[in-house]
Amino acid sequence: MRKHFAISTLLSVSMILSSLSCIPGRMAWAAEQTQGRIAAASISGKGTAAPQALPADQNDPGYERLTGQYEPAAEENISGAGSAVSTFSADAQGSGGFLSVNPATSGLKGYSSSVSAYTGKTYTHASNFDGMSIYNGIDVSYHQGTINWSKVKAAGIDFAILRLGYRGYSNGSLVTDSKFTTYIKDAAAAGIPLGVYFWTEAINVDEAVAEAQYVVSILAPYQSSITMPVVIDWELNNNSRHGGLPKATNTAICSAFCDYVKQSGYTPMIYANVSDLNNNLDGEALGQKYEIWVARYNNIVNNATAQFYGNYSMWQYASSGSVDGISGNVDMNFWYTTGSPSSPVFSHGATPGAIATATPAPTEDDVDSLDKVTGFSAKSAAKKLSLSWNDVEDADGYQIYRKDTYNGSFKKVKQINDPDVTTWTNSGLSKNHEYYYKIRAFHKNSDGTVYSGYTSLTAATKSSSQSGIVKKSFILYKKPVKTAAKLMTLKKGMPVEYVGVTYRSDGSKFHHFRYHTSTKVYNGYAKAKSSLTYYTQGCTTAKLNLRKTAGTTGKLITSIPKNTFVPLLGTKKVKGTTWYKICFSIRKNTVTTGYVSGNYIRK
Repeated sequence: MRKHFAISTLLSVSMILSSLSCIPGRMAWAAEQTQGRIAAASISGKGTAAPQALPADQNDPGYERLTGQYEPAAEENISGAGSAVSTFSADAQGSGGFLSVNPATSGLKGYSSSVSAYTGKTYTHASNFDGMSIYNGIDVSYHQGTINWSKVKAAGIDFAILRLGYRGYSNGSLVTDSKFTTYIKDAAAAGIPLGVYFWTEAINVDEAVAEAQYVVSILAPYQSSITMPVVIDWELNNNSRHGGLPKATNTAICSAFCDYVKQSGYTPMIYANVSDLNNNLDGEALGQKYEIWVARYNNIVNNATAQFYGNYSMWQYASSGSVDGISGNVDMNFWYTTGSPSSPVFSHGATPGAIATATPAPTEDDVDSLDKVTGFSAKSAAKKLSLSWNDVEDADGYQIYRKDTYNGSFKKVKQINDPDVTTWTNSGLSKNHEYYYKIRAFHKNSDGTVYSGYTSLTAATKSSSQSGIVKKSFILYKKPVKTAAKLMTLKKGMPVEYVGVTYRSDGSKFHHFRYHTSTKVYNGYAKAKSSLTYYTQGCTTAKLNLRKTAGTTGKLITSIPKNTFVPLLGTKKVKGTTWYKICFSIRKNTVTTGYVSGNYIRK
């Protein structure tokens, strides 16, 4: 995390720079840094001041840290590359630097870790983010110099947060980072999703609003390029104008900036280190309303020496990153999300990439909500799953997500933009492999998109469906984990549905079974499947009578719920109709054998 720098350091830097000021190259460098700076407000945040041309070392509050004049606090407990998964991996879907949480533990309570390809060190992610995607990002300012953004993108960087500007600490002028215009044009041309940050030195709410207004006005030509947050960067150094302000005042400053940003159509975010979030800001309260970007140069955000237990969605974990296309070090960040940089999902977001305009009037086609998808089912084959579902009233289409392992992360695999299309075949899958899907409907309103809740489905590729009958006592476990608690012990003769092979991301596998009764379906797992005798499997397509003998005159035993899987033990023909002999558990660990009409059985 960032630490304060000493006055003596500033004096030393000032003396060195003064001694260099007579050198032509140094003067040209200083002149370059002042180009493009526009003063938008006076120290009070009201009115307009003349453009400022102060050298960066006298006015830029980020100068010493961003140029490496002082180092952050020592990085504790940072290990070298271990056995965790790399943070950069090519993705068949083409998402670049997509990262899943460490497969070995992401589905469990605790923590998961990954190795950064940009520092070579291992970082531990909090269990809050289990099942989410993690993306790799950088934040840059003019101190990074010339950047080859095409190389940056090719290096696996998923997003960039550009410094738009800062409020100078010497006189409170508002200044645009001299590289901002170049960076945003070139990075956008390279196809990198972008956000911006503004280094605040505001000392009251009026100044905070003035800073936000300044940011929004500078962003006006680039609004379509901003899909990531607009950030207020709150930091302290020994020259800070806002040093010594009460915690409540600092918190109100951040809130005022964020509220204006959100009203302007962007997603607001607050950047601060762990210490400042706890001591100089009400970080936990801010995290309830806005996105938090926490700075902690460590291998973990929370440990014995420092903790921040408020909400956060982005972590700046190092200032020493090495990224192709950038000379020297660069700040590195993880972003945790269920979305992606080009299609972001935030807890406290606004519609990204659009300056606030008059809210469009609702049209007759607008809707307030959508029903969840029903009838979501799959038909299995050796290497594909054919999905189907019922259409949703007022839907404009459907989004389908899939994860390939029990403890993996969901990724969008299909978007259907025709509401009348209610089937999709997912081909090219692995044999004898269980997959997990979720689907939601969407409708495009005049002022945004409305989504239904998700409907989930678990299905496995297999050439034939089977149910088994227990040959001897058979233990099912609650989860596909070696240390899982026991779900139940099934007695000999109990029928169970064999779902398929469940894989974990570390390559270990378990067999998934479902045990059906009249009132409940139990999902359980076992390491082996050999303790059963297997039969062709049937599924009831309606609530179905189980009779003692074949035919409608047979004595009624019970009714079997719709969508119950049963073993087909034999067949009989009665008046041209096929009747299947099956067995079924009316109650837990009891079994009854009888016949059901083949007209209501799907193999």
